[in-house]
Amino acid sequence: MKRIHLITLLFVLFGITACSAADLALTVDARSIAGTIDKNVYGHFLEHIFHSVNGGLWGDLIWNRTFEQNEMGQWIPRGDSIAQEGMGTNVRLTFGDVNWKDYEYTLEAKKTAGQEGFLILFRVKNDEDFYWANLGGWSNARHSLERGNKGRGRWATVGPAADGRIDTGKWYKIKIRCEGPKFNVYLDDKQIIDFTDGDRAHLTGCVGIGTWSTRALFRNIKVTTLGGETLHEGLPKNMTNQNVAKFWQAYGDNTQIFLDTTDPLNSAVCQKIVTGHDGGGLLQKGLCIRKGRSYQGSVWLKGTAPDGIVVSLIGDNDARTQQILDPPTAEWKEYSFTLKPKWSCDNAAISIGPKARGDIRIDQVSLMPKAWAKKGGFRPDLLKAVADLKPPVIRWPGGCFASSYQWKDGIGPQHKRLPHPREIWDDLDVYNFGTDEFIAMCRAVGAEPLIVVNIGTRNWNPDSDTHDYTQDILDWIEYCNGPADSKWGKIRAQNGHKKPYNVKFWEIDNETWHLPAPQYAEEVLRLAPLMKEADPSIKLLACGSGGMGRNDRNGMPYNRTVIEKCAALLDYISIHHYENPDRFADGPRNYERFFRELGDVIKASANPNLKIYVSEWNAQSTDWRTGLYCGGMLNAFERCSDVLTLAGPALFLRHVSANSWDNAFINFDNKTWFPAPNYVVMKLFRENYAPLRLDLAGDTAPLNIVATKSENGKTIYCKAVNPTAESVDVALDLEAGFKPRKAAMQLITADSLRDRNTIDQPDKIAPAPADALIDAGKVRFTMPPLSAAVVSITGKTTR
Repeated sequence: MKRIHLITLLFVLFGITACSAADLALTVDARSIAGTIDKNVYGHFLEHIFHSVNGGLWGDLIWNRTFEQNEMGQWIPRGDSIAQEGMGTNVRLTFGDVNWKDYEYTLEAKKTAGQEGFLILFRVKNDEDFYWANLGGWSNARHSLERGNKGRGRWATVGPAADGRIDTGKWYKIKIRCEGPKFNVYLDDKQIIDFTDGDRAHLTGCVGIGTWSTRALFRNIKVTTLGGETLHEGLPKNMTNQNVAKFWQAYGDNTQIFLDTTDPLNSAVCQKIVTGHDGGGLLQKGLCIRKGRSYQGSVWLKGTAPDGIVVSLIGDNDARTQQILDPPTAEWKEYSFTLKPKWSCDNAAISIGPKARGDIRIDQVSLMPKAWAKKGGFRPDLLKAVADLKPPVIRWPGGCFASSYQWKDGIGPQHKRLPHPREIWDDLDVYNFGTDEFIAMCRAVGAEPLIVVNIGTRNWNPDSDTHDYTQDILDWIEYCNGPADSKWGKIRAQNGHKKPYNVKFWEIDNETWHLPAPQYAEEVLRLAPLMKEADPSIKLLACGSGGMGRNDRNGMPYNRTVIEKCAALLDYISIHHYENPDRFADGPRNYERFFRELGDVIKASANPNLKIYVSEWNAQSTDWRTGLYCGGMLNAFERCSDVLTLAGPALFLRHVSANSWDNAFINFDNKTWFPAPNYVVMKLFRENYAPLRLDLAGDTAPLNIVATKSENGKTIYCKAVNPTAESVDVALDLEAGFKPRKAAMQLITADSLRDRNTIDQPDKIAPAPADALIDAGKVRFTMPPLSAAVVSITGKTTR
């Protein structure tokens, strides 16, 4: 049977060869158990980036409640230079004319602190369509061009790379020449990149400067035509003094707003508001407000406002619900309020400020539906989206977020918590969701917590020489697992949690490839015994490779070094890999071969019982390609169950306003969410998990397929992915060891590889029933082109 699918043409475009259709005859012997599958391969990973938690899963409706996310300390003129003094990631300043075509862009740059080098932007059309020369990128290991293309997810490397680093305190001369699709990059008058782009080249655009977890100075900026005409010279002209924190705006005709560092409540910044007789203050839009729902909030204030403070919710057509708070005093004080609007609005605003004249400081603004607060503080629809995946384990808090996470700043009363030390991936987390909230969330969804600790590497922690991060790790273990009369167990009890959390899994930092493998191994050798002494029952995980490469930095040699030196102290080696979504067909098979190779390394080590943990994996897309890739990966995990027992993809949750990493399972705005295809496939496969993998006899190509059996022996499951452009008819022979009585099929497919779910069409890609027939002891079903499915077969085990 052959059905030519509409998207066969796309296979030509992607260079994928369609398989010739034919009946696929496979045999399953229900008595032959090939292996046991750990349910933890269906784990997940929650990182505080792209407002996954702060503005997402955690139910506080206010973004940037502490006003710490702002432009203060970033782009500042310093004499003849411009300084970028923040430590955020993806910090950019663009300037010039987007219609500039061919030009030479020259400047000088000096790194003053941080872990990488410079981002020199050119041919910039907007935030998504651009090039940059990433000098000293990838943990200050190499130089390369990267290109962003709107609608194609995160930017990606293009052209050749050159090994190199950017040293702190040294001025570098940089030149970029653009002529049509040809680009030349020079560093200190030496050409390091010569690249001609293809059909997707940006042929016009302005220029810019930027950094990634780095502070830097820039000077002598000049842009000329290739004929020598000056287009720009000097510092950028578009710098303004940003007095209002991000996501906030001022209201009131005579209102003055200041970012104040002299007297914040508990961190570095608060907002100062000075108003005239008509009042004024700060306003934040984007709140989803529902009629009849009670919203409880609080704000910390000090100063003078004799007529009191007005807190309002503002809806369409100026609908308002407000409360007048008492006049503030000279000391910081928390003021609580409850608002119950008689209207609904998808894009409401909250305003806070003096009713009339005032001179106040404001900090720590919070607003949450009362019903959410009573149920733990989580946004219910997103918590249910997590729970519906039935995650057996959730890794937290990162990711690179974990490498500078200060866990002690995220426990105790909310108003005493400090924000994350750096802005990262469009987010400056305010630590309103800390250890206790994470454990509560895990308990709510039935997941085992897995914690990634910060070992204090210098790249991520400027205070690494003075702060005892080792003690922080040991204190964290005691906070989670120690008795209530221990030092940190007592603090946990004071925070309302007398019983130990008994967190089993502890990972020793994340993506430590900026350290040579032997150096990281020495850290593991030092820390592992201390962590085991703190709690002998815990399982330890160490960082491994970040891809399938053969380099010492983050490929198989990195795994080999860590395993050879540390295997006896470890329970898991933690590896990462993100795939080009165009490789949805062969990507899972390639990575499966890598698992087998890594398994051989483990087998030859001092601890052959060490297991693989794929702690970050995904295809970089939210279209149907990532669903097919997800199904292939999950089947690979099940086939490799003898060496691989733990896994979790990324991203988990992502606000739709994010400007990169469009690969998340759960995508949301302020009112609702939609599942990406990877979510849809993983949910279906997880719902049909069974622990006993069965032998499949016969050539399974072109399908990616596994067969499993329930513990009670009454159900057999076939999870299949057809990554080809033609239908495949399957005849599954079950006569040996199993008599089928009923068969059912859930099928997921799409009309195009580019099909996706959206906020407006959340179920465009979803499982649907399909035919699975029993015929003379065989189960017959059809896998349409580019499809994923689960066939469940109930029956009776026979001898």
